[in-house]
Amino acid sequence: MLNYDLSRRRFVQGAGLTSIAALLAACGGGNAPAPEGGEEAEGGEAAPASAGNDLVIALNYEPDTMNIYATHLLGDVQAMVVEGLLVPNGDMVYVPRLAKEVPTVENCLITMKDDGTMDITYNLREGLKWHDGEPVTSADVKITWETVSASEWESTDGCYDIDSIDCPDDLTVVCHYNKQTPDFAQCLFTFGIMPKHIIKNLDMADETNEYDNAPVGTGPYKFVEWKRGEYIRLEKNEDYWGEGPYMDSVTFRFIEDENTRINMLKTGEIGFTAGISYGNYDQVKDLPGMQCITHGLNSWRYLDFNCTKPGLDDVAVRRAISCAIDKQALVDQLFAGLPTPCDQSWMPSDPYHVEGFTSQWSYDPAKAEQILEEAGWVKGADDVREKDGVRLEFIVGCAQGRQEMESMQQVIIDDLKKVGIKVTAETYAASAWSSMMWDGEYELGLGGYITSPGASHTLFWASDPELGYLNRGKWFNPAFDEPSYKLDSEMNEETRKALVKERLAAFDDTLPQVILYASTEIISATDRLQGFEPNPTNMTNFCMSAPWKLA
Repeated sequence: MLNYDLSRRRFVQGAGLTSIAALLAACGGGNAPAPEGGEEAEGGEAAPASAGNDLVIALNYEPDTMNIYATHLLGDVQAMVVEGLLVPNGDMVYVPRLAKEVPTVENCLITMKDDGTMDITYNLREGLKWHDGEPVTSADVKITWETVSASEWESTDGCYDIDSIDCPDDLTVVCHYNKQTPDFAQCLFTFGIMPKHIIKNLDMADETNEYDNAPVGTGPYKFVEWKRGEYIRLEKNEDYWGEGPYMDSVTFRFIEDENTRINMLKTGEIGFTAGISYGNYDQVKDLPGMQCITHGLNSWRYLDFNCTKPGLDDVAVRRAISCAIDKQALVDQLFAGLPTPCDQSWMPSDPYHVEGFTSQWSYDPAKAEQILEEAGWVKGADDVREKDGVRLEFIVGCAQGRQEMESMQQVIIDDLKKVGIKVTAETYAASAWSSMMWDGEYELGLGGYITSPGASHTLFWASDPELGYLNRGKWFNPAFDEPSYKLDSEMNEETRKALVKERLAAFDDTLPQVILYASTEIISATDRLQGFEPNPTNMTNFCMSAPWKLA
Protein backbone atom coordinates (compact mmCIF):
# COMPACT_ATOMS: atom_id res chain seq x y z
CA MET A 1 0.00 0.00 0.00
CA LEU A 2 2.03 2.58 -0.54
CA ASN A 3 0.96 4.28 2.46
CA TYR A 4 3.00 7.36 2.98
CA ASP A 5 1.14 8.01 6.19
CA LEU A 6 1.58 4.70 7.94
CA SER A 7 4.12 2.26 9.10
CA ARG A 8 4.62 -0.80 7.04
CA ARG A 9 3.07 -4.08 8.10
CA ARG A 10 0.26 -3.01 10.37
CA PHE A 11 -1.79 -2.51 7.23
CA VAL A 12 -0.45 -5.44 5.29
CA GLN A 13 -2.80 -8.25 6.21
CA GLY A 14 -4.98 -7.08 3.39
CA ALA A 15 -2.94 -4.09 2.49
CA GLY A 16 0.54 -2.79 2.83
CA LEU A 17 3.30 -0.98 1.28
CA THR A 18 4.90 -2.20 -1.83
CA SER A 19 8.57 -2.04 -1.92
CA ILE A 20 9.66 1.30 -0.60
CA ALA A 21 12.19 1.18 -3.40
CA ALA A 22 9.34 0.75 -5.80
CA LEU A 23 6.82 3.21 -4.48
CA LEU A 24 8.32 5.81 -2.22
CA ALA A 25 10.72 6.52 -5.01
CA ALA A 26 7.87 6.86 -7.43
CA CYS A 27 6.42 9.54 -5.22
CA GLY A 28 9.55 11.34 -4.26
CA GLY A 29 11.91 10.97 -7.17
CA GLY A 30 11.33 14.31 -8.79
CA ASN A 31 10.85 15.12 -12.45
CA ALA A 32 14.14 16.78 -13.33
CA PRO A 33 16.20 15.00 -16.00
CA ALA A 34 19.02 12.93 -14.67
CA PRO A 35 22.35 14.72 -14.98
CA GLU A 36 24.68 13.62 -17.73
CA GLY A 37 28.18 12.43 -17.00
CA GLY A 38 29.68 10.59 -14.08
CA GLU A 39 28.41 11.84 -10.74
CA GLU A 40 29.78 9.90 -7.84
CA ALA A 41 27.04 7.91 -6.19
CA GLU A 42 26.17 8.27 -2.54
CA GLY A 43 28.21 5.83 -0.53
CA GLY A 44 31.44 6.35 -2.51
CA GLU A 45 33.22 3.32 -3.91
CA ALA A 46 31.95 0.88 -1.32
CA ALA A 47 30.52 -1.74 -3.66
CA PRO A 48 31.31 -3.01 -7.16
CA ALA A 49 29.31 -2.25 -10.26
CA SER A 50 27.21 -4.93 -11.94
CA ALA A 51 29.72 -7.09 -13.75
CA GLY A 52 30.48 -10.73 -14.34
CA ASN A 53 27.95 -12.77 -12.40
CA ASP A 54 27.25 -10.18 -9.72
CA LEU A 55 24.18 -7.93 -9.68
CA VAL A 56 24.19 -4.48 -8.07
CA ILE A 57 20.77 -3.11 -7.12
CA ALA A 58 20.06 0.46 -6.02
CA LEU A 59 17.41 1.08 -3.40
CA ASN A 60 16.27 4.57 -2.45
CA TYR A 61 16.34 3.71 1.24
CA GLU A 62 18.37 1.75 3.77
CA PRO A 63 16.67 -0.97 5.81
CA ASP A 64 16.18 -0.24 9.49
CA THR A 65 16.48 -3.93 10.41
CA MET A 66 16.85 -7.25 8.63
CA ASN A 67 14.04 -8.71 10.76
CA ILE A 68 11.13 -8.87 8.34
CA TYR A 69 8.60 -8.69 11.19
CA ALA A 70 10.19 -5.77 13.04
CA THR A 71 10.81 -3.41 10.14
CA HIS A 72 8.46 -0.52 9.42
CA LEU A 73 9.59 -0.68 5.79
CA LEU A 74 9.16 -3.42 3.24
CA GLY A 75 11.61 -6.25 2.98
CA ASP A 76 13.27 -5.94 -0.43
CA VAL A 77 16.64 -7.21 0.79
CA GLN A 78 15.13 -9.60 3.31
CA ALA A 79 13.05 -11.30 0.60
CA MET A 80 16.18 -12.76 -0.98
CA VAL A 81 17.39 -14.15 2.36
CA VAL A 82 14.29 -15.17 4.32
CA GLU A 83 11.43 -17.32 3.04
CA GLY A 84 7.96 -18.14 4.28
CA LEU A 85 5.77 -21.18 3.87
CA LEU A 86 3.91 -19.63 0.92
CA VAL A 87 4.44 -16.69 -1.42
CA PRO A 88 2.25 -14.78 -3.93
CA ASN A 89 3.64 -15.04 -7.45
CA GLY A 90 3.50 -12.49 -10.24
CA ASP A 91 -0.08 -13.48 -11.00
CA MET A 92 -1.02 -12.91 -7.34
CA VAL A 93 -1.59 -16.61 -6.76
CA TYR A 94 -0.18 -18.13 -3.58
CA VAL A 95 2.30 -20.91 -4.32
CA PRO A 96 4.33 -23.18 -2.00
CA ARG A 97 7.67 -22.04 -0.64
CA LEU A 98 8.95 -23.97 2.34
CA ALA A 99 5.64 -25.82 2.48
CA LYS A 100 5.08 -28.64 -0.01
CA GLU A 101 1.64 -27.38 -1.01
CA VAL A 102 -0.86 -24.62 -0.30
CA PRO A 103 -3.43 -25.75 2.29
CA THR A 104 -7.01 -25.95 1.03
CA VAL A 105 -10.21 -27.62 2.14
CA GLU A 106 -10.02 -29.77 -0.98
CA ASN A 107 -6.62 -31.25 -0.17
CA CYS A 108 -7.75 -31.83 3.45
CA LEU A 109 -5.06 -29.53 4.89
CA ILE A 110 -7.78 -27.14 6.11
CA THR A 111 -10.34 -28.60 8.49
CA MET A 112 -13.45 -26.51 9.14
CA LYS A 113 -15.08 -27.04 12.53
CA ASP A 114 -18.69 -26.65 13.61
CA ASP A 115 -17.72 -24.18 16.35
CA GLY A 116 -16.50 -21.62 13.77
CA THR A 117 -12.80 -22.42 14.15
CA MET A 118 -10.44 -24.25 11.82
CA ASP A 119 -7.15 -26.14 11.71
CA ILE A 120 -4.54 -25.63 9.01
CA THR A 121 -1.79 -28.17 8.40
CA TYR A 122 1.46 -27.34 6.64
CA ASN A 123 3.74 -30.12 5.42
CA LEU A 124 7.32 -28.89 5.08
CA ARG A 125 9.59 -29.88 2.22
CA GLU A 126 12.12 -32.55 3.05
CA GLY A 127 15.80 -31.68 3.29
CA LEU A 128 15.41 -27.93 3.93
CA LYS A 129 18.47 -26.33 5.51
CA TRP A 130 19.22 -23.01 7.10
CA HIS A 131 22.14 -21.07 5.67
CA ASP A 132 24.34 -22.39 8.49
CA GLY A 133 23.52 -25.98 7.54
CA GLU A 134 21.09 -26.76 10.36
CA PRO A 135 17.87 -28.55 9.31
CA VAL A 136 14.58 -26.66 9.06
CA THR A 137 11.86 -28.24 11.19
CA SER A 138 8.33 -27.61 12.35
CA ALA A 139 9.76 -26.22 15.59
CA ASP A 140 11.06 -23.24 13.59
CA VAL A 141 7.55 -22.44 12.42
CA LYS A 142 6.18 -22.70 15.94
CA ILE A 143 8.80 -20.45 17.49
CA THR A 144 8.25 -17.89 14.74
CA TRP A 145 4.59 -17.66 15.77
CA GLU A 146 5.46 -17.57 19.46
CA THR A 147 8.10 -14.88 19.01
CA VAL A 148 6.05 -12.62 16.77
CA SER A 149 2.98 -13.01 19.00
CA ALA A 150 4.94 -11.92 22.05
CA SER A 151 6.54 -8.95 20.30
CA GLU A 152 5.60 -5.33 19.77
CA TRP A 153 6.83 -5.47 16.18
CA GLU A 154 5.16 -3.96 13.14
CA SER A 155 4.01 -7.30 11.72
CA THR A 156 1.83 -9.22 14.11
CA ASP A 157 -1.20 -9.64 11.84
CA GLY A 158 -2.47 -13.19 11.86
CA CYS A 159 -0.73 -14.19 15.09
CA TYR A 160 -3.75 -13.72 17.28
CA ASP A 161 -6.00 -15.75 14.99
CA ILE A 162 -4.05 -18.82 16.17
CA ASP A 163 -4.59 -20.30 19.64
CA SER A 164 -1.93 -23.00 19.50
CA ILE A 165 0.40 -24.91 17.19
CA ASP A 166 1.20 -28.62 17.32
CA CYS A 167 4.27 -30.25 15.76
CA PRO A 168 3.53 -33.99 15.55
CA ASP A 169 6.82 -34.49 13.70
CA ASP A 170 9.68 -32.47 12.27
CA LEU A 171 7.91 -31.82 8.97
CA THR A 172 4.31 -31.25 10.09
CA VAL A 173 2.80 -28.06 11.52
CA VAL A 174 -0.82 -27.96 12.70
CA CYS A 175 -2.16 -24.46 13.42
CA HIS A 176 -5.31 -24.29 15.53
CA TYR A 177 -7.21 -21.13 14.54
CA ASN A 178 -9.78 -19.50 16.79
CA LYS A 179 -11.85 -18.44 13.79
CA GLN A 180 -12.36 -19.30 10.15
CA THR A 181 -10.27 -16.92 8.07
CA PRO A 182 -9.93 -17.38 4.31
CA ASP A 183 -7.14 -14.79 4.14
CA PHE A 184 -4.71 -16.74 6.33
CA ALA A 185 -2.07 -16.72 3.59
CA GLN A 186 -1.79 -12.93 3.57
CA CYS A 187 0.18 -12.69 6.78
CA LEU A 188 2.46 -14.29 9.33
CA PHE A 189 4.04 -17.40 7.80
CA THR A 190 4.13 -15.86 4.32
CA PHE A 191 6.53 -13.16 5.51
CA GLY A 192 9.17 -15.55 6.73
CA ILE A 193 10.26 -18.29 9.13
CA MET A 194 12.95 -17.75 11.77
CA PRO A 195 15.51 -20.33 12.99
CA LYS A 196 14.80 -21.65 16.48
CA HIS A 197 18.39 -22.70 17.11
CA ILE A 198 19.47 -19.07 16.78
CA ILE A 199 16.65 -16.91 18.11
CA LYS A 200 15.92 -19.05 21.19
CA ASN A 201 19.11 -17.70 22.74
CA LEU A 202 18.55 -14.04 21.76
CA ASP A 203 16.70 -11.13 23.28
CA MET A 204 14.51 -10.47 20.27
CA ALA A 205 13.18 -7.26 21.82
CA ASP A 206 16.70 -5.84 21.60
CA GLU A 207 17.07 -4.51 18.07
CA THR A 208 20.84 -4.94 18.24
CA ASN A 209 20.47 -8.72 18.41
CA GLU A 210 22.38 -10.91 15.97
CA TYR A 211 19.38 -12.02 13.91
CA ASP A 212 18.06 -8.51 13.28
CA ASN A 213 21.40 -7.45 11.86
CA ALA A 214 22.77 -10.61 10.20
CA PRO A 215 19.89 -13.03 9.63
CA VAL A 216 20.22 -16.69 8.82
CA GLY A 217 17.51 -17.75 6.39
CA THR A 218 16.66 -20.39 3.81
CA GLY A 219 16.53 -18.17 0.72
CA PRO A 220 18.58 -18.32 -2.47
CA TYR A 221 21.06 -15.76 -1.15
CA LYS A 222 22.90 -15.61 2.17
CA PHE A 223 23.60 -12.47 4.17
CA VAL A 224 27.29 -11.51 4.10
CA GLU A 225 27.84 -7.89 5.09
CA TRP A 226 26.00 -4.68 6.00
CA LYS A 227 28.10 -1.54 5.70
CA ARG A 228 25.84 1.05 7.27
CA GLY A 229 24.97 3.95 5.04
CA GLU A 230 26.38 2.23 1.96
CA TYR A 231 25.32 -1.31 1.08
CA ILE A 232 24.25 -4.83 2.04
CA ARG A 233 25.96 -7.71 0.24
CA LEU A 234 24.51 -11.19 -0.27
CA GLU A 235 26.10 -14.25 -1.80
CA LYS A 236 24.77 -17.39 -3.48
CA ASN A 237 23.33 -20.13 -1.28
CA GLU A 238 25.03 -23.18 -2.74
CA ASP A 239 22.70 -25.52 -0.84
CA TYR A 240 19.44 -23.90 -1.89
CA TRP A 241 16.53 -26.36 -1.97
CA GLY A 242 14.98 -25.13 -5.24
CA GLU A 243 15.94 -23.95 -8.71
CA GLY A 244 18.98 -21.69 -8.77
CA PRO A 245 20.37 -19.43 -7.61
CA TYR A 246 22.46 -18.51 -10.63
CA MET A 247 24.20 -15.28 -9.63
CA ASP A 248 27.30 -15.30 -7.45
CA SER A 249 26.31 -12.26 -5.40
CA VAL A 250 23.79 -9.46 -5.06
CA THR A 251 24.69 -6.07 -3.60
CA PHE A 252 22.03 -3.57 -2.52
CA ARG A 253 23.32 0.00 -2.53
CA PHE A 254 21.40 2.75 -0.75
CA ILE A 255 20.98 5.66 -3.16
CA GLU A 256 18.20 7.97 -2.05
CA ASP A 257 18.33 10.44 -4.94
CA GLU A 258 16.54 9.18 -8.05
CA ASN A 259 18.56 11.26 -10.49
CA THR A 260 21.74 9.75 -9.08
CA ARG A 261 20.32 6.27 -9.52
CA ILE A 262 19.38 6.99 -13.13
CA ASN A 263 22.85 8.32 -13.81
CA MET A 264 24.32 5.14 -12.28
CA LEU A 265 22.19 3.12 -14.70
CA LYS A 266 23.70 5.09 -17.55
CA THR A 267 27.27 4.57 -16.37
CA GLY A 268 26.74 0.89 -15.56
CA GLU A 269 27.41 1.28 -11.83
CA ILE A 270 24.13 -0.47 -11.04
CA GLY A 271 22.16 -3.09 -12.93
CA PHE A 272 18.70 -2.72 -11.36
CA THR A 273 16.51 -0.11 -9.74
CA ALA A 274 12.76 0.04 -9.25
CA GLY A 275 10.20 2.70 -8.46
CA ILE A 276 11.31 5.25 -11.04
CA SER A 277 8.97 8.22 -11.02
CA TYR A 278 6.60 8.78 -13.90
CA GLY A 279 8.31 12.06 -14.71
CA ASN A 280 11.57 10.23 -15.37
CA TYR A 281 10.10 7.51 -17.56
CA ASP A 282 11.53 9.10 -20.70
CA GLN A 283 14.97 9.03 -19.07
CA VAL A 284 15.00 5.24 -18.75
CA LYS A 285 12.69 3.79 -21.37
CA ASP A 286 15.36 3.52 -24.06
CA LEU A 287 18.64 3.34 -22.13
CA PRO A 288 21.27 1.33 -24.06
CA GLY A 289 21.99 -2.01 -22.44
CA MET A 290 18.95 -1.76 -20.16
CA GLN A 291 15.42 -3.10 -20.25
CA CYS A 292 12.57 -0.89 -19.05
CA ILE A 293 9.78 -2.87 -17.40
CA THR A 294 6.40 -1.36 -16.54
CA HIS A 295 3.79 -3.37 -14.68
CA GLY A 296 0.61 -2.76 -12.73
CA LEU A 297 0.82 -2.91 -8.96
CA ASN A 298 -1.89 -4.04 -6.61
CA SER A 299 -1.80 -0.48 -5.40
CA TRP A 300 -3.90 2.64 -5.66
CA ARG A 301 -3.66 6.37 -5.04
CA TYR A 302 -6.47 8.10 -3.21
CA LEU A 303 -7.91 11.39 -2.03
CA ASP A 304 -9.08 10.63 1.50
CA PHE A 305 -11.96 12.41 3.22
CA ASN A 306 -12.03 13.24 6.91
CA CYS A 307 -15.74 12.71 7.37
CA THR A 308 -15.75 14.48 10.75
CA LYS A 309 -14.90 17.85 9.22
CA PRO A 310 -17.72 20.34 8.46
CA GLY A 311 -18.65 20.09 4.80
CA LEU A 312 -16.97 16.74 4.32
CA ASP A 313 -19.47 15.22 6.75
CA ASP A 314 -22.09 15.79 4.01
CA VAL A 315 -22.20 12.88 1.58
CA ALA A 316 -23.36 15.27 -1.16
CA VAL A 317 -20.06 17.14 -0.92
CA ARG A 318 -18.03 13.94 -1.12
CA ARG A 319 -20.00 12.79 -4.15
CA ALA A 320 -19.57 16.18 -5.82
CA ILE A 321 -15.81 16.14 -5.24
CA SER A 322 -15.64 12.74 -6.93
CA CYS A 323 -17.65 14.03 -9.90
CA ALA A 324 -15.39 17.08 -10.21
CA ILE A 325 -12.06 15.23 -10.56
CA ASP A 326 -11.01 14.23 -14.07
CA LYS A 327 -8.92 11.14 -13.33
CA GLN A 328 -8.00 10.42 -16.95
CA ALA A 329 -6.78 13.96 -17.53
CA LEU A 330 -4.84 13.77 -14.29
CA VAL A 331 -2.87 10.65 -15.26
CA ASP A 332 -2.39 11.88 -18.84
CA GLN A 333 -1.28 15.35 -17.83
CA LEU A 334 1.00 14.40 -14.96
CA PHE A 335 2.11 10.83 -15.50
CA ALA A 336 2.32 10.20 -19.24
CA GLY A 337 -0.80 8.04 -19.08
CA LEU A 338 1.08 5.24 -17.31
CA PRO A 339 -1.26 4.66 -14.34
CA THR A 340 -4.82 3.40 -14.95
CA PRO A 341 -7.77 5.48 -13.68
CA CYS A 342 -9.72 3.33 -11.25
CA ASP A 343 -12.91 3.50 -9.17
CA GLN A 344 -12.40 0.56 -6.81
CA SER A 345 -9.88 -0.69 -4.27
CA TRP A 346 -9.53 -4.07 -5.98
CA MET A 347 -6.98 -3.32 -8.65
CA PRO A 348 -7.02 -4.88 -12.14
CA SER A 349 -4.27 -7.23 -10.92
CA ASP A 350 -6.34 -8.46 -7.97
CA PRO A 351 -8.33 -11.72 -8.26
CA TYR A 352 -11.30 -9.92 -6.71
CA HIS A 353 -11.34 -7.00 -9.14
CA VAL A 354 -14.93 -6.28 -10.17
CA GLU A 355 -14.84 -6.21 -13.95
CA GLY A 356 -16.81 -3.44 -15.62
CA PHE A 357 -17.47 -1.46 -12.46
CA THR A 358 -17.79 2.31 -12.89
CA SER A 359 -18.52 4.70 -10.06
CA GLN A 360 -21.84 6.49 -10.18
CA TRP A 361 -19.84 9.57 -9.24
CA SER A 362 -17.44 9.49 -12.20
CA TYR A 363 -16.18 12.69 -13.80
CA ASP A 364 -19.09 14.99 -14.57
CA PRO A 365 -18.61 18.59 -13.34
CA ALA A 366 -22.17 19.57 -14.29
CA LYS A 367 -23.46 16.72 -12.11
CA ALA A 368 -21.18 17.88 -9.30
CA GLU A 369 -22.71 21.35 -9.39
CA GLN A 370 -26.22 19.91 -9.51
CA ILE A 371 -25.54 17.72 -6.46
CA LEU A 372 -24.27 20.69 -4.49
CA GLU A 373 -27.13 22.95 -5.52
CA GLU A 374 -29.72 20.35 -4.54
CA ALA A 375 -28.01 19.86 -1.19
CA GLY A 376 -28.24 23.61 -0.47
CA TRP A 377 -24.61 24.55 -1.06
CA VAL A 378 -24.79 27.89 -2.87
CA LYS A 379 -22.01 30.07 -4.24
CA GLY A 380 -21.07 33.19 -2.32
CA ALA A 381 -19.60 36.42 -3.64
CA ASP A 382 -16.21 34.77 -4.16
CA ASP A 383 -17.76 31.75 -5.94
CA VAL A 384 -17.06 29.47 -2.95
CA ARG A 385 -20.11 27.47 -1.91
CA GLU A 386 -21.48 27.72 1.59
CA LYS A 387 -24.38 26.50 3.69
CA ASP A 388 -25.45 27.39 7.23
CA GLY A 389 -22.26 29.34 7.78
CA VAL A 390 -19.98 26.53 6.56
CA ARG A 391 -17.81 27.24 3.53
CA LEU A 392 -16.54 24.49 1.23
CA GLU A 393 -12.95 25.44 1.83
CA PHE A 394 -10.43 22.71 2.59
CA ILE A 395 -6.73 21.93 2.81
CA VAL A 396 -5.40 19.00 0.78
CA GLY A 397 -2.29 17.65 2.46
CA CYS A 398 0.49 15.19 1.73
CA ALA A 399 3.99 14.40 2.91
CA GLN A 400 6.84 16.57 1.75
CA GLY A 401 9.01 15.29 -1.06
CA ARG A 402 6.33 13.09 -2.61
CA GLN A 403 6.46 14.51 -6.11
CA GLU A 404 3.61 12.33 -7.33
CA MET A 405 1.33 13.62 -4.57
CA GLU A 406 2.42 17.24 -4.77
CA SER A 407 1.78 17.39 -8.50
CA MET A 408 -1.74 16.06 -7.97
CA GLN A 409 -2.56 18.76 -5.44
CA GLN A 410 -2.72 21.51 -8.05
CA VAL A 411 -4.83 19.49 -10.48
CA ILE A 412 -7.33 18.74 -7.71
CA ILE A 413 -7.36 22.40 -6.67
CA ASP A 414 -8.18 23.45 -10.23
CA ASP A 415 -10.87 20.80 -10.73
CA LEU A 416 -12.68 21.59 -7.48
CA LYS A 417 -12.51 25.33 -8.01
CA LYS A 418 -14.66 24.89 -11.12
CA VAL A 419 -17.56 23.60 -9.01
CA GLY A 420 -17.27 26.13 -6.18
CA ILE A 421 -14.97 24.30 -3.75
CA LYS A 422 -11.86 26.14 -2.59
CA VAL A 423 -8.83 23.99 -1.83
CA THR A 424 -5.33 24.98 -0.80
CA ALA A 425 -2.28 22.72 -0.75
CA GLU A 426 -0.03 22.00 2.21
CA THR A 427 2.88 19.60 2.59
CA TYR A 428 4.23 18.34 5.89
CA ALA A 429 7.26 16.49 7.14
CA ALA A 430 6.61 12.78 6.74
CA SER A 431 6.48 12.09 10.48
CA ALA A 432 4.16 15.02 11.10
CA TRP A 433 1.86 13.99 8.26
CA SER A 434 1.73 10.44 9.56
CA SER A 435 0.67 11.69 12.98
CA MET A 436 -1.90 14.04 11.47
CA MET A 437 -3.48 11.22 9.51
CA TRP A 438 -3.55 8.84 12.46
CA ASP A 439 -5.00 11.50 14.74
CA GLY A 440 -7.60 12.67 12.23
CA GLU A 441 -6.08 16.16 12.03
CA TYR A 442 -6.52 16.56 8.29
CA GLU A 443 -9.30 17.47 5.87
CA LEU A 444 -8.33 16.04 2.47
CA GLY A 445 -5.35 13.70 2.31
CA LEU A 446 -3.42 12.32 -0.66
CA GLY A 447 -1.76 8.95 -0.27
CA GLY A 448 -1.66 5.39 -1.49
CA TYR A 449 -1.90 1.75 -0.48
CA ILE A 450 -0.58 -1.51 -1.81
CA THR A 451 -2.24 -4.77 -0.86
CA SER A 452 -1.60 -8.44 -0.96
CA PRO A 453 -4.07 -10.44 -3.07
CA GLY A 454 -7.38 -10.95 -1.34
CA ALA A 455 -10.92 -9.80 -0.88
CA SER A 456 -10.75 -8.36 2.63
CA HIS A 457 -10.48 -4.60 2.85
CA THR A 458 -12.19 -4.45 6.22
CA LEU A 459 -9.19 -2.83 7.89
CA PHE A 460 -9.56 0.27 5.73
CA TRP A 461 -13.14 1.27 6.40
CA ALA A 462 -14.93 -0.93 8.95
CA SER A 463 -16.81 1.00 11.65
CA ASP A 464 -15.37 -1.13 14.44
CA PRO A 465 -12.06 0.60 15.30
CA GLU A 466 -10.45 -2.72 16.21
CA LEU A 467 -11.19 -4.09 12.74
CA GLY A 468 -11.10 -0.89 10.69
CA TYR A 469 -7.90 0.48 12.19
CA LEU A 470 -7.06 2.40 9.01
CA ASN A 471 -10.43 4.17 8.98
CA ARG A 472 -8.82 7.45 9.89
CA GLY A 473 -11.52 9.54 8.24
CA LYS A 474 -14.20 8.03 10.53
CA TRP A 475 -16.44 6.91 7.66
CA PHE A 476 -19.22 4.72 8.97
CA ASN A 477 -21.55 2.73 6.75
CA PRO A 478 -23.43 -0.34 8.06
CA ALA A 479 -24.08 -1.39 4.45
CA PHE A 480 -20.30 -1.77 4.11
CA ASP A 481 -19.76 -3.40 7.49
CA GLU A 482 -22.24 -6.24 7.12
CA PRO A 483 -20.81 -7.83 3.95
CA SER A 484 -17.28 -7.07 5.19
CA TYR A 485 -17.65 -9.08 8.35
CA LYS A 486 -19.31 -11.92 6.46
CA LEU A 487 -16.58 -11.93 3.84
CA ASP A 488 -13.82 -12.18 6.42
CA SER A 489 -15.03 -15.62 7.48
CA GLU A 490 -16.56 -16.89 4.23
CA MET A 491 -14.59 -19.67 2.56
CA ASN A 492 -16.66 -20.14 -0.61
CA GLU A 493 -15.06 -18.20 -3.45
CA GLU A 494 -18.23 -17.42 -5.37
CA THR A 495 -19.92 -16.15 -2.24
CA ARG A 496 -16.88 -14.03 -1.46
CA LYS A 497 -16.95 -12.44 -4.90
CA ALA A 498 -20.63 -11.61 -4.46
CA LEU A 499 -19.86 -10.00 -1.09
CA VAL A 500 -17.07 -7.95 -2.67
CA LYS A 501 -19.59 -6.52 -5.13
CA GLU A 502 -22.01 -5.74 -2.32
CA ARG A 503 -19.31 -4.01 -0.34
CA LEU A 504 -18.07 -2.06 -3.34
CA ALA A 505 -21.59 -0.72 -3.92
CA ALA A 506 -21.72 0.47 -0.30
CA PHE A 507 -18.29 2.09 -0.65
CA ASP A 508 -19.32 3.90 -3.81
CA ASP A 509 -22.60 5.07 -2.34
CA THR A 510 -21.17 7.30 0.39
CA LEU A 511 -17.42 7.45 -0.44
CA PRO A 512 -14.78 7.44 2.30
CA GLN A 513 -12.27 8.44 -0.36
CA VAL A 514 -11.92 9.00 -4.08
CA ILE A 515 -9.82 6.25 -5.61
CA LEU A 516 -7.83 8.00 -8.32
CA TYR A 517 -5.82 5.37 -10.19
CA ALA A 518 -4.12 2.01 -10.10
CA SER A 519 -0.38 2.46 -9.83
CA THR A 520 2.18 1.37 -12.38
CA GLU A 521 5.76 0.57 -11.38
CA ILE A 522 8.72 1.45 -13.60
CA ILE A 523 11.78 -0.78 -13.32
CA SER A 524 15.09 -0.45 -15.15
CA ALA A 525 17.28 -3.54 -15.27
CA THR A 526 20.32 -4.63 -17.20
CA ASP A 527 19.34 -6.47 -20.37
CA ARG A 528 21.56 -9.31 -19.14
CA LEU A 529 19.04 -10.10 -16.41
CA GLN A 530 16.88 -13.12 -17.22
CA GLY A 531 14.21 -14.90 -15.21
CA PHE A 532 12.92 -11.75 -13.54
CA GLU A 533 9.18 -11.59 -12.95
CA PRO A 534 7.81 -8.40 -11.37
CA ASN A 535 5.60 -8.92 -8.36
CA PRO A 536 2.62 -6.57 -7.90
CA THR A 537 2.12 -7.32 -4.20
CA ASN A 538 3.58 -6.10 -0.93
CA MET A 539 5.97 -9.07 -0.91
CA THR A 540 8.29 -7.06 -3.23
CA ASN A 541 9.94 -7.86 -6.56
CA PHE A 542 12.63 -9.90 -4.79
CA CYS A 543 10.50 -12.64 -3.22
CA MET A 544 11.07 -15.05 -6.14
CA SER A 545 14.63 -14.21 -7.10
CA ALA A 546 16.11 -17.73 -7.26
CA PRO A 547 15.59 -18.07 -11.06
CA TRP A 548 17.32 -14.76 -11.85
CA LYS A 549 20.45 -15.07 -13.94
CA LEU A 550 22.85 -12.79 -15.78
CA ALA A 551 23.37 -13.84 -19.39
